[in-house]
This record gives sequence, structure tokens and C-alpha cells, in this order.
Amino acid sequence: MPNLRLIAALAVLALLSLAAPPSSAQTALLTVRLGGVPTDDLTPVIYAVNAGLYKKAGLDVQVIPTSSGTAATTAAVTGAYEMGKGSAVASFVAHLKNLPLVLAANGAIWNPAVPFNELLVASDSTVKTGADLNGKTIGVPALNDLNTLVVSAWVDKNGGDSKTLKFIEIPNTLAAPALIAHRVDADAVQAPELGNALAAGGVKSITEPYSAISTHFVFGVYFANKDWAEAHPQAMRDFARITYQAAQYTNTHHAETAVLMSQFSKVPVEVFQKMARVEGATSSDPALLQPFIDAAAKYKLISNSFPAKDMFF
Repeated sequence: MPNLRLIAALAVLALLSLAAPPSSAQTALLTVRLGGVPTDDLTPVIYAVNAGLYKKAGLDVQVIPTSSGTAATTAAVTGAYEMGKGSAVASFVAHLKNLPLVLAANGAIWNPAVPFNELLVASDSTVKTGADLNGKTIGVPALNDLNTLVVSAWVDKNGGDSKTLKFIEIPNTLAAPALIAHRVDADAVQAPELGNALAAGGVKSITEPYSAISTHFVFGVYFANKDWAEAHPQAMRDFARITYQAAQYTNTHHAETAVLMSQFSKVPVEVFQKMARVEGATSSDPALLQPFIDAAAKYKLISNSFPAKDMFF
């Protein structure tokens, strides 16, 4: 004869198991595709992914290499990716055009103590001041980019007139040969090409042009598709919190992250061990971004200035 009490107890347990919420181990992770150029400013994110920090918060952050920050911005605006990393200029433009993009966190930050970008000239050049560059040709990776902006600002702050400058596109990898051959008179070159160029000789540094904007400002940002962000507010908060915590570690542990970033970017580890490493922001302070917005408006990279706080989620 069946044990009716046992059968009843098993039935109750079965119902309870169906009604019980899944454990944290069973909860599916939220997929977050983040597009960005595989450069050193992604170090905090790559470290956080590798250490499992995002997964502890329920986020499966998948970093997808892109050809440019503009491509990453476009992917986030269209919803192809949930998030992205790139130069803040593209995000400024998106904001002014009311495109569905919001800032998730501050990213790369300029600090003169970490001179990863310097204005180079040929070793035999007599250029020392902004006035010396009046009417000269300047190499930049892309027209109207951040390098265009910082060189213009430095020239104007050092006795010159940026309106007289002629900018031409030259990849960072070809900047030194162009300077040595006098095809350009100056070029703002960043790591790792900066270290390679100075070590090879034929060029010299005359200044750190980023400081013409401010001695401490954010120039790279993490952004998200606005609709996705509004649907996942906790994910946005967790991403910012974890990324800042990671930056606090990676900013002071360059040796520990060199191999990790070499594997991610495919750049030899020796390069990361020698180059000045980009500093990551550790807060969403809008004041860190405002100098870049104001300078971008002054030099017509964007139509007008606006409060940086308006961009943040």
C-alpha cells in the first residue's frame, strides 16, 4: 500500500522547488557587449573582465575590438552593442544631436605625470614656441581629432596663431619618418610609437600639448545606448563602480597588467613594460570632462559648449 504521507510530502517539496527563486549561481548573467579600440585606456575593463569582477555583479562584459572610437560610438547609438569606449568628441557630437547615447563612466584621463603623448619635431628643428609653428604643417592621425585640438590650444597659449596651421593626416607609426624627412614640422605622437620614435633618434620632444587643455582632464569615456541604459540602471551603476575600482588598482600596478594588455591588444609585452601607461579615471566627476567640452567648442570640433553633467546617465 502506498505511503500516502510520503507521497504528500514529496508533492509539497516539488511545488516549493518550482516556486522558489533561482539561486545566484543559476541566475543568467546580463550580456554587455562593449566596443572599443584595443588600446591601453581599456586596461581597467580588461583587468575587471579577467578578474571576474563584472561577473560577480551579474554582468558578462564582452569586449569587442573596433577600428575606431567613432565606430564604437556608432555601434552603441544603433544598438548593435550595448556599450562602448572612445574619444569623448564623438560622444559630444551624439549628445548635441540628441542621439540615444549616455555616458556610463569617465575613462582615460590626462595627467602630466604620465606623459604618453608629446609634441615631436625633427632633431634639427629650431621650433620651441607656438609662434615658431605659425604657418607650419602639423601631422595628426585624423583631422579634427583630439591631437588637432591640443596642438591648436598649445600654439595659441604659447604666442602662436592656430588659424595659420595646416593639418595633414599621418598615422602615428609614420610620424617620425615624416618629421625626419621634413614633410611635417611637428606631430603629437602617443605611446607606444612615442617611445619608439624617441629611442630611434632623429626627433625630439618640445612639450606635452594635452596640458594646454588642462593639467587634469578626461578625454576618453565609456558610453551606452540610452534605451538599454534606461532598461538596465543597476547594470550601469555596477559597470561604473567596478570599472573605477579596477582603475584604482591598474593605475598603480603597471607591471601586473602588461602581460594582460599584451595578450588583448597583440602588442609585444616589452612595449607595455617601457611605455607611459594611460591613467584611468576613478570617479564620474563631470568637472573632469568640462575642460575638454569647452575646448572642443572653442576650436569648433563641436557646435557649442554645454554642462558635462548633462551627458551622464
